[in-house]
Amino acid sequence: MQIRTQVFSWVFLATIVPLTTIALVATYYIESDYQRGVDAAVSASLDTLSSELKRSLELQVEIADGMAKSSAVQDFLPSLKEADRGHFTPMFNVQRSRINHYFEGFQTILQGRFVMRLMDKFGNSYIKVSQSRRSSPAYEGISGMMFVEQEVDGLVFNELLQKLPINEVSTITLPHNAQQSSLMEILPFLDYIVPLYFDGELVGALSVTRFGERIDTILDHASRLYNAKLFITENNPDNSDRHGLMLFDDQQNIRFTQVRDEYKYLSSEYGDKLFNSIIDDEFGKKEVPGKDEIIFYQEFYPYPTRLTNWVIGVRIPQQAISDPFQKIRLMIWGIAAISLLISLFLSDIGVRLIARPLRELARNLLSYSRGEHMQRVQTNARIEEIRDLEVAFNTLADSLDKTSDERDKAQNMMLQSAKLASIGQMAAGIGHEINNPLNNILSYAKLLERQSDELSESTKEDLKSLKEEAIRASDIIRGILNFARQVPPQYAAFELEKWLQDTVNLVMQTAKTAGVILTYQCEMDAVIEADRGQLQQALINLLINAVQASERDAEVKVSISYTKEDVIISVEDSGKGIEQESIDLIFDPFYTTKPEGEGSGLGLSISLGIIERHNGKLMLKNNKNKGVTATMIIPMKHSNKSDDNG
Repeated sequence: MQIRTQVFSWVFLATIVPLTTIALVATYYIESDYQRGVDAAVSASLDTLSSELKRSLELQVEIADGMAKSSAVQDFLPSLKEADRGHFTPMFNVQRSRINHYFEGFQTILQGRFVMRLMDKFGNSYIKVSQSRRSSPAYEGISGMMFVEQEVDGLVFNELLQKLPINEVSTITLPHNAQQSSLMEILPFLDYIVPLYFDGELVGALSVTRFGERIDTILDHASRLYNAKLFITENNPDNSDRHGLMLFDDQQNIRFTQVRDEYKYLSSEYGDKLFNSIIDDEFGKKEVPGKDEIIFYQEFYPYPTRLTNWVIGVRIPQQAISDPFQKIRLMIWGIAAISLLISLFLSDIGVRLIARPLRELARNLLSYSRGEHMQRVQTNARIEEIRDLEVAFNTLADSLDKTSDERDKAQNMMLQSAKLASIGQMAAGIGHEINNPLNNILSYAKLLERQSDELSESTKEDLKSLKEEAIRASDIIRGILNFARQVPPQYAAFELEKWLQDTVNLVMQTAKTAGVILTYQCEMDAVIEADRGQLQQALINLLINAVQASERDAEVKVSISYTKEDVIISVEDSGKGIEQESIDLIFDPFYTTKPEGEGSGLGLSISLGIIERHNGKLMLKNNKNKGVTATMIIPMKHSNKSDDNG
């Protein structure tokens, strides 16, 4: 019972408590980071909305400017000047009809409602087109000219026009609209006007009045993140009736084009303090006291020439942002409670699971100590520490077995070296003793060849065979002497690709005679420090063995690859491979699997000696399909170690 309590305490204090704490802290951190993401996303959506509104309002400026510069309006300016003097040209009504037609056509391609006027310099409207319909002259002026609207206070309007920039679009409130109080209920926009001059003299004005359908459409389709409610209020301290006026509001269902029974203000909803703090900053974020609500807002200037601006904002319920994290925290507490119950149950099971694998481990240790070295531990324990003990024991046993194998291999290598040394000494003595008689035999054979005219054909053939056998025996003796001498390498740098090409060329004729295809490949040209001649001799021995082991039309492949420190030379044939009983004897001097008279058994021994004197390795292994791959591994750089060994 005490162990179970300890295990449960460790589990509870080591996992449940810190994990629950970390999870709760993480939710607050993620919520803070999420809040920054919300701020950035909402600000970006307000920026996008401001850009769309700006493009829409800039279009009105371009419309007014383009219409004022059109040929239809410009051609009418001389007539306006004459009308100002009381003279009406014969083309006056024709030009007026032409402009009406031009305005009507222009409005058919525009979205929303517009009112376009062409006035004289006193504000008397000669032309008015609204919703693609022209207004007929119905009001007689003082001068007797017929106008499409009632006359306004012309002197005040004329003074206003003269103060406006020449040939530029300005924003004002037209007296024509100011007189229509019912229209003002749905027209929170200023009018765009362009003074018209002819020969440097003010002769009239062109105005464009727009309604808010297009703005309402843009606002209705604007994104509303996090259940936001969009609103727009006007910041106009010079006009108390419009300062803080709600122009658009999702929450109160207010639209620009809506006919209003009464004006509603932002300050009446949130109080003057919050309203003033909002209009004092260009952009920001405010938490509404007493309400679960956050306001994001930014200023927008709809009229470039006016200080009047709009405040575009969104109301976002605080709950829409924090609710997911509150639910996550409740879930974390629930998981912690469930984990507590599970820990009580698992701690009891865990205690029972510790004893069995420990007993199994102890039994295997005793077995190994009695000499049963093949025994390994496999407890299938679920406890990490016990698994570590299992791995440690198995690793120790494997290491001891590996060390024993390496010791046996080292002993075999020592025996092989001793055998090679003794055979080398014996071969050197025998070689010297046999070499002299062979030279005498070869010399006598050459002398007899000079008397070939006196010899019969059969004698000539016998003499030729004698000479060939003497030469072959001499070659064998030379190989024995070379094997016995073990000449140390003469190191020099040389290019491997050229060396490989030269070496293959030396064996190419032998390969052609045997009907074997000899190919080679070098990954890249590199420079190696080694004895060029000795390595060439070693590779030639391997190539000749491969050619002799291959059938006709077979292929022998030579390839060179590299590691960071070594060069790897591989010779691959497609012969019958090495028999299992020959594996351990293949490098012994005078051991050969070739038919009698076709090999001395010294080629691989000589190659092995050359490569070992270069501190390299020579390995032969059977391929998966057929044939043998001989691999020479030679260090790229010469080191003092090779000199010591030599």
